[in-house]
Amino acid sequence: MPMRLRFASSLTALALACTGAAGSAQFQDAVGPATPLPADVIYVHGHIATPEGWREAIAVSGATIVATGNEGDLAKHRTAQTRVIDLGGRTVLPGLIDMHVHAVDAGLREASCAFPQGANLSAVLATIKACAAKAKPGAWIEGGQWDATSLGKTPPHRKLLDAVSGTVPVVLHDISLHSVWANSAALKAAGITRDTPNPAGGGIIEKDRTGEPTGILRETAAIAILNKLPPPSHDERVAALRTATRMMLAQGITAYEEALMATPNARAYAALADRGELVQHVRTCMWDNDQTLIAQRSLYARPGLEISCVKMILDGVPTDAHTAAMLEPYADANHQGEPARIKGELMATPEAIAAKLIRYDAAGLTVKLHVAGDASARAALDAIGAARKANGPYGQRHELAHANFITPEDMARATGLGATYEFSPYLWFPSPPVRDVIRSVGTKRMERFTPVRDALAAGTHVVLGSDWPVVPSMSPWVAIETLVTRQAPGGSTEQLAPGQAITVAQAVTLLTANAARQLGIGDRVGTLEPGKQADFIVLDQDIFSVPATAIHRTRVLRTVVKGKEVYVSPNQ
Repeated sequence: MPMRLRFASSLTALALACTGAAGSAQFQDAVGPATPLPADVIYVHGHIATPEGWREAIAVSGATIVATGNEGDLAKHRTAQTRVIDLGGRTVLPGLIDMHVHAVDAGLREASCAFPQGANLSAVLATIKACAAKAKPGAWIEGGQWDATSLGKTPPHRKLLDAVSGTVPVVLHDISLHSVWANSAALKAAGITRDTPNPAGGGIIEKDRTGEPTGILRETAAIAILNKLPPPSHDERVAALRTATRMMLAQGITAYEEALMATPNARAYAALADRGELVQHVRTCMWDNDQTLIAQRSLYARPGLEISCVKMILDGVPTDAHTAAMLEPYADANHQGEPARIKGELMATPEAIAAKLIRYDAAGLTVKLHVAGDASARAALDAIGAARKANGPYGQRHELAHANFITPEDMARATGLGATYEFSPYLWFPSPPVRDVIRSVGTKRMERFTPVRDALAAGTHVVLGSDWPVVPSMSPWVAIETLVTRQAPGGSTEQLAPGQAITVAQAVTLLTANAARQLGIGDRVGTLEPGKQADFIVLDQDIFSVPATAIHRTRVLRTVVKGKEVYVSPNQ
């Protein structure tokens, strides 16, 4: 079956409602024939994906799709006031939905002391030196993102930063945003010395052979020093959020889930929404540590801005940090001095995790659980099972975020529990962070890394999230390509777990209909059909006909949300 037809068939199967072969929304009154709705805009000469197959035209009235078909079918919706836009044969898809974004952080990163991911030691130090030279008295330098592999044979140490920063406190995020590299001035400001113990909840203060802190702080130890940073102002957060949402619109992302939000960012979201500038539909996941926000969440909710999800972080990352909780020891565990780093560890006991999830589930809140290791994935499923037993079988569809490693016996459990796997297919071999993961967990376990195909085969609900700005770009086109090729963007000689490859049609469905269903808005968006909201994107190439290794080069020409063109490429 041709790729285009396979995609059309998949949309048909996933459509929640079908309006008939004519594909035209009409009003039927009690005494007269149906009256075609007049369209404000009709897009013609397109290659438009609908549940009924590929169509040539789409008619929009206000925020709603009123018809799809060919130009002749839609003539009855055209009036003297209707605007007609020629798509020139371009491919049109439903708006895409990213289920894991840190939007305020992404916007703030644009203004930080940043260097490219994969930067070597010389580039990192040169960047910090330049930022330190411009730093105002009393200011801190915050930047990133580094990884140990790219730095080379010299391990990161506070003294390296001291040499280029002087007395200016420096804190640099790693690529996972689960560890930081600080200089001596920052450690001093945070009160971290050779006598400071590791904090509770899986935190690690790395120390050298003399017992002095190296400047590498992981998990809750990193949070302790980040809390010393001068916080961004409210206006800076609002501006950062505005920047991030506009960047996402340019990539065709018309809805998303904010993966971790505390009160200051909640205020920024509410402010941007009140100004009418929050274009996308957003569901936000409140940080489990911010119980005040959870109690006061209704203060910040707005139309199109849901405050109805809680983020629980169960473990860390399966890199050289060894903070992801694994069922079996890390492949290079013998090289680690900390007992907690042999298999990693949960940040709370399984009993405590289950108790919280039961409480949130009973309150009608969706829980997004960060699970990078197979032990944390099992703990998450156990907790969801406890909630189903305590509160009944029809609670919220809770999300296992990242789900990098899942044992075969746990794979199908999510299906029976009504849980969702949210995979993050934006970091791919041979990228530096994945090389760290391979070295840490071993090649055997990497055969089931990000097991998308297995999850779909098990009938589990699956969605995708970028985790931007942990990754340098939230481009969904990178995600689609690498889900299909399991290679680096553009193709590579090496593949990462090739048995987990899926089709282009499946990948697009995960980013549209599946994600819309997970957000609870599948009745409004996720497919292009009469009666649904006019959220769609126009592409510069047909991703179903170009070579898979070219999909990452896709560019969005137009993004339409609620019938309004909210992004138009400068080339249009």
